[in-house]
Amino acid sequence: MSGTGVEIIPCFADPSEVAVVAKEAGGLGKEWLDAHETYQNKRGLEIVQNHFTFALKLSRGDQSFLDRLPNTVALKEKTQDYVNEMSAEFPSLENWEADELSFHLYDDQEVGLSRHRDNLRFIGLVAIVAIEGECDLVITHKGQDMISPVLPGDLCLLRAPGLIDTDEEIRPEHSVQNLKTETRLSMMLRANDRPAEAIPGFKFNNWDPGQTSD
Repeated sequence: MSGTGVEIIPCFADPSEVAVVAKEAGGLGKEWLDAHETYQNKRGLEIVQNHFTFALKLSRGDQSFLDRLPNTVALKEKTQDYVNEMSAEFPSLENWEADELSFHLYDDQEVGLSRHRDNLRFIGLVAIVAIEGECDLVITHKGQDMISPVLPGDLCLLRAPGLIDTDEEIRPEHSVQNLKTETRLSMMLRANDRPAEAIPGFKFNNWDPGQTSD
């Protein structure tokens, strides 16, 4: 993995794989949640997010949603297997297992999601597969912006706590910008080391953290 904390694997999923996942996402209809919001994070950064989400908790809640998304599940498994195989270089990934699966549908050509780091609760890696549309993934490293175009089928891997044994901050600053298409759809997988807790500002379609039984 590069020193920026981000690795992009081009053409990880072939066009037929992303096409069937896009079709499943397109059938969600009114189940998309509006996540458009501007707020200030704990570091004082203004966070702008221009997207809709459909998110599933994989270890809790109603798992019947997955029955409607067989191709999405297949791509999730392929991605998870790839991450596990990286354990030859990063032993911490041997048993990495996604706890959350979410679709993100961006609809602003300038800023889909402004500069931020992923939450500390997400461990090992955050894995994102581009499904439809084109954008730039902008990595801010040592004060410099590095722009990486992302195309459908590309897999983006972002470092997260626990990947390596260090007390240093390894999470990359990144943003989704410059959509080249009207919208951009991605599938994100995260392993949450606090799975029973709510995530501030994030909702799941199949699980309410206020539930007492899962």
